[in-house]
Formats: sequence, C-alpha cells, structure tokens
Amino acid sequence: MRAMIEKYASLLQDGSGVQAILAEMDRQISDASISIDSAKEGVREFSKAIRTNKALLLLGMGASHYANELFALQLRKVGIQAIAISASEFLYDPLPVWKAPVLFTSQSGESVETVRCLSLLQGCQLFSITLNGNSTIGRKTYALVASGGEEKAFAGTRSVTLTISLMASVCEVLGCFTKKDLQSALHSGPETVDSLEKALGLLIQARQVVATGRSLFSPIAHLFALGCEELSRESILCLESGQLRHGPTEILSSDTTLVLFRQDGTLGQLAGSFEELQKKAGFSFVVFDASSYRALDRAVTIRFPAGEDMLAVLGMMSAFQTLMITFACAKNPYTGIPRYGSKVTTTE
Repeated sequence: MRAMIEKYASLLQDGSGVQAILAEMDRQISDASISIDSAKEGVREFSKAIRTNKALLLLGMGASHYANELFALQLRKVGIQAIAISASEFLYDPLPVWKAPVLFTSQSGESVETVRCLSLLQGCQLFSITLNGNSTIGRKTYALVASGGEEKAFAGTRSVTLTISLMASVCEVLGCFTKKDLQSALHSGPETVDSLEKALGLLIQARQVVATGRSLFSPIAHLFALGCEELSRESILCLESGQLRHGPTEILSSDTTLVLFRQDGTLGQLAGSFEELQKKAGFSFVVFDASSYRALDRAVTIRFPAGEDMLAVLGMMSAFQTLMITFACAKNPYTGIPRYGSKVTTTE
C-alpha cells in the first residue's frame, strides 16, 4: 500500500506532508505491538477500574473522540455503561453527576478542551491514552502511553492506530477476544490492493463523497471522512447508516460515491438495503467489507477477514488510510500541509 501512496504523491507540488505521514505509517504496526507490551501494567489497572465500576466516561477531540466512540461501543457489548462525549461538549454541558472512571484520549496530551475538562472531574479515577507521557494529560492522569513519541505529521494515522490498539488491549483483558487475535488483527489487511485502486477511481470522479457505517463501523467511517477532509480540503458527509436512511438519502445521485464500512452479523446484513437504493439513485459504491456475506451488487468491494468488533476495525486501518491519502493527493497538491489548522489545537 505504500507503493500506491507514493504513486499518487508524485502528483503533488510539495510532497513533504505525505512523506511525513508515510514515516508515521511505516512504524505504526511495530509501535502498536510495542505499546501493547509496554503498557501492560496500566492496561491491567484501567481494566480493573472498568470492571469494578461497570461504567466509563470517555473524553477527547477530533480523531481521539471517534476512537473513544469505537471503544465505548465495544465496551457496551460486554455490559459496561460507556459514554463517549466530545470534550468541547462536556466542557460547557457536563454530566450533572459522574463518579465512575474517566478516560482522556489525546495523542498530544495538550488538546485545549480535553485539558480544561480535567478540573471538572476531580475526585474521579482519571486515566488517559496519549503518545506524550510528559504532557498535561499524561502527568495529571494514570496514563497509558503509546510507544514512539508524538506523531509529527498533520493527519492522524499512527496515533489513531496506536490509540485503538491500546483500547483493544483493554478489551482483551476484559475478555472480548484473545491476545493472539489482537496481534493477528494488527497485521491484517485487504485481500487485494487492486480493489483500492478501483475505489480510488470512483472517489476521484465523484462530485460528492458520503461515508457511512453502523455500530463500531460508524466511528471508522467518521475517521475516514475526517482524514479525507483535512488532507484533501474537500467536504465529505459522514452519517451513521440509520441516520443516513432518515432523509439525507435525498442527496445521493449519479454524482455521488458512497463509502460503506460493513461488518459481519445482523448489521452487515442490513447493509444490503443499499443495493436497492443504489438502483434508484445511481451512486457509485465502495464497500470496506468485513462481512461473511456475498459482495453487494455493483459495488467495488475491499474484502477483509470477517468480524464485527474492534479487531475487524484494526484490520482496516492501513487500507482506509491509504485510500484517504491517495484521494487527497488527487485533489490537493499540498496534501498534508495545513493552511489554517495545526497538529495540536490549543485555541478554542
């Protein structure tokens, strides 16, 4: 997949941003494995707090918030009252009473809203997942610190993979799956890269791109859309699939490419309803498919090992990162070089 990114990076007027992203991606799997091993003690303590209290509040911003949503949905499947709220929302509209543990997620440990939430939760058990143990959040919480230091590139790739890997490690301790399955997921990927090239062609020619998914596959759709937007400077609509079916389907047309993240199980079967919709609306169709079912008609299907949990999501990380980066390279000659934003947001 690196070769595919380098191919399209040749279109850029300034390739330094993409080269920085590639440097992060090249070590994200090895860093994830090291992080899981080095954070064992913290993972055990965090897992114990979750198991004891049967509840967890998760706070973060940007990609960290979507990682939190993914983690929360996995925890709820094993009976934990897990609530993921963006730190900016909680800062101005906090929960009236919260006594259970709290997780602060921030790759830098310095995101302004997340840091400001610390003072609102004194008296709670405070945990964090960060790439910077010396940051404000790293110092003021029980921190699970990912390996390799802070991410330098603009868009989140390695930082997101490491964050989700540590979250999955907690879920492994809680009995959601085995450590062997977790390591296997880290090294998983699509059946072929050819399908990614075909998907990219559909995204490039579309006038609008829409991303969607259900349950744990909704946050990964949001991560894909977020990465596409900050790198390509193009607007991407992303909605949970149920929300998309309630009205916004009216925007779908032959000018649209719909990117669907599909899991196994009942929710993977529900994705079949998009076949009839596609017949009517005529949109192009890309499916990141981790189901055990037949491919959806008239879709470019990117196949992955079947699953419906965090491990299935982890197996998609490198592939969806590749598609979002190459899409951006085709749209923005300065991919990876921000105009207005910064890697660490310190101003509200």
